[in-house]
Amino acid sequence: MINTQVTQLNVRVRKTKALYDLVPANEFTLQQLTDIYNETRVDYVVPMPMSQAKMREYIEVYDVDLSQSVVATSKKGTFGLGFLGRRGDYTWVTRLGITPKGRQKGVGRKMMEHLIHRSHKLQANAVILEVIKNNNPARNLFESLGFETLRELLVIRRPPTQLDAPGADDSIKTLGYQEALNLIETRTDAPSWVTANPSLKNAGNLSALVADLVDGGRGWLVYQNTVFQLSRVVIETQAGDPFKVATHLLRSLHTLHPAQDTVVENLPADDIHWPAFKALGYLTSFVRIEMKLDLQSKPDNGLTSPLPWDN
Repeated sequence: MINTQVTQLNVRVRKTKALYDLVPANEFTLQQLTDIYNETRVDYVVPMPMSQAKMREYIEVYDVDLSQSVVATSKKGTFGLGFLGRRGDYTWVTRLGITPKGRQKGVGRKMMEHLIHRSHKLQANAVILEVIKNNNPARNLFESLGFETLRELLVIRRPPTQLDAPGADDSIKTLGYQEALNLIETRTDAPSWVTANPSLKNAGNLSALVADLVDGGRGWLVYQNTVFQLSRVVIETQAGDPFKVATHLLRSLHTLHPAQDTVVENLPADDIHWPAFKALGYLTSFVRIEMKLDLQSKPDNGLTSPLPWDN
């Protein structure tokens, strides 16, 4: 089925043997990867189904390198997959998942070990990942491999509801794509991989609002506008009270787009603008835990069965 040399791994669990191969993800079609991913999420703590188009977009927006990513497979089918993103001195493990029939066989650990090994080979300084809060099996696996918790990231949502218009004396400007790109280059927050500038630029469709309040408050908001949804919201307060500035910007955003649902991913739980989001009706959908593995303090011990694309 797959025309490539692979290395077979034997995993013993409770006197049973699972035979599977780790194969570069670029040996599979987008539809195959989508089907494998969806099978790993059939009973996941937070359902996240994907279409082929969404899978393509995800890979492009987050700089996933399929040649460095892996799929666990055997003659009986696939057991799971794990993607590896690459940016500068960092790699990012994402979409790691095991199908129900592949669990409790050590597949997840082997895939993680290989993704960490690939990160060493790419001379990355660190590996970043995110895990859903309360997904204890996954978090325990990552901690056993040396990952440390950085922070909590909120995924928040606001349904379309009518709002009072912003104060007439306060100035608000609407800006286009290039001006939005210029604004995010001035941001002072600490974004996650999902919300970092490369992700925003890859996603495209960005617009911006700039606010000047009568009390001297100043700031901007960049967002992605699609037909049914607003997303990728970034707020920067340049002067004044962050709550007042963010409230004005968000009120202006939802007055301008009253019929659209809004989703904001990976807002740090301690972000100074979170109170303003709550005041405008945003609710927490779920929480992610951001984790990091420092590769500079963790030597690469190699693999007992190196993958063929190491050669």
